[in-house]
Amino acid sequence: MVYTLGESLLDIIIDSPESINAQPGGSMLNTAVSLGRAGVSVSLISELGDDDTAGLILQFLHDNKIRTKHVKKYYHQQTTVALAWLDEHKVPSFSIYKTYPVRRRLVAPASFTDKDLLVFGSLYSLDPTIRNQFVQILVAAKRGGSLLIYDPNIRQLNLDNKSLMQSLRENIVFADIVKGSDADFENIFGKKPYQGYYQEIKKISPNTALVLTLGEKGVVGFQDEMVVQLPAEKVEVVSTIGAGDAFTAGMVYSLEKKYDKRGNGQDKASAGAKRKNLSKTDFKNILQSGLRFSAVVCGVMDNYIPKP
Repeated sequence: MVYTLGESLLDIIIDSPESINAQPGGSMLNTAVSLGRAGVSVSLISELGDDDTAGLILQFLHDNKIRTKHVKKYYHQQTTVALAWLDEHKVPSFSIYKTYPVRRRLVAPASFTDKDLLVFGSLYSLDPTIRNQFVQILVAAKRGGSLLIYDPNIRQLNLDNKSLMQSLRENIVFADIVKGSDADFENIFGKKPYQGYYQEIKKISPNTALVLTLGEKGVVGFQDEMVVQLPAEKVEVVSTIGAGDAFTAGMVYSLEKKYDKRGNGQDKASAGAKRKNLSKTDFKNILQSGLRFSAVVCGVMDNYIPKP
């Protein structure tokens, strides 16, 4: 099972006054939907209100075969809404309106195993009001032998707050793979060459791999002494919202396709360990899959790959 842990909201995407589109969003929701549409078993761990917006999102998740057992619904609460304004390069800037209750509760899976994969990230993973619960889920997944993928997705966050930076560093320690954009890591570590970002990651967590997305320049991945760099796929960009989330989904899809579709139970049981020790060919394949998913999403107004 793949679990995605993060915020759920309604994105209202504004390209112009005549072009406004509303759809379910949130980084981990976007990743889950692309995976569900690709045929991967996926469950979303998240929070919603009990308004019409929540009903729309839940129905959308069900329609896309996303399990919602771990979506906490708060009564008499509104669901988060985000206004996404696209600039001339189709890059969004956001205004987000949240109304979470004072007391919040994440609904965690009963257990994790080495057959599972957990994807987490964004500002949601640093939220101090749920941080302890968030960490408990990461600890359970780590102890169960699951593969953990962390996407910081914080290119515009002020990290002068020591508590936020400490939480971010903890997330890196938990992760087997950290995947983010060059803008994310410039914000975290300052402007450096690509190898410099990997060296910073290794200082925090020596065994964590780094996948660095570079927009139109493609992607570069680092694992131990291995470096893989690939060009981006050419596409006419309609919107970049969800492109990074789709990249993550493409990576996960490639990992699941390789290791979790075997008929032999012993192979399945060892999938978690195998996914943490990728060959150069495997690493290249997951990066190519990420680029392919991302290019598809850049070519549409949706935040996820189209339905098959």
